[in-house]
Amino acid sequence: MKKFFVISILFVVAMGFAKAQQGGGFQNMTAEELAARQDTRLAEILTGLTADQKAKLKVVNLELAKEQVKLRQSNQGNMEAMREANQKLEATRETKYKEVLTAAQLKQYTDDRANRPQRGGPR
Repeated sequence: MKKFFVISILFVVAMGFAKAQQGGGFQNMTAEELAARQDTRLAEILTGLTADQKAKLKVVNLELAKEQVKLRQSNQGNMEAMREANQKLEATRETKYKEVLTAAQLKQYTDDRANRPQRGGPR
């Protein structure tokens, strides 16, 4: 009985490690899921969003999420190209957000981006 218990625990741990190696959740998300995630994030960090702003941001986020999915598929395995493409995409995002958000909301967005922990660094 003791051996069965130990083997069961080891199996569960091994499955956990295998699952962890499959990649993060956002890597397998559709453009619609990515856009919805960004919409939710913006609603959490920005105060005073109007219905009109939310609608415009939803369109912008979906457009950019579709582009991000395309980039991910075309640059699979090429991390340097993906990094450069993401930087351009983020610049486009900021430009489009400037057209929709008020100055105070844009400051909230940029402050949140600055305070967010950086991912990916050198290994």
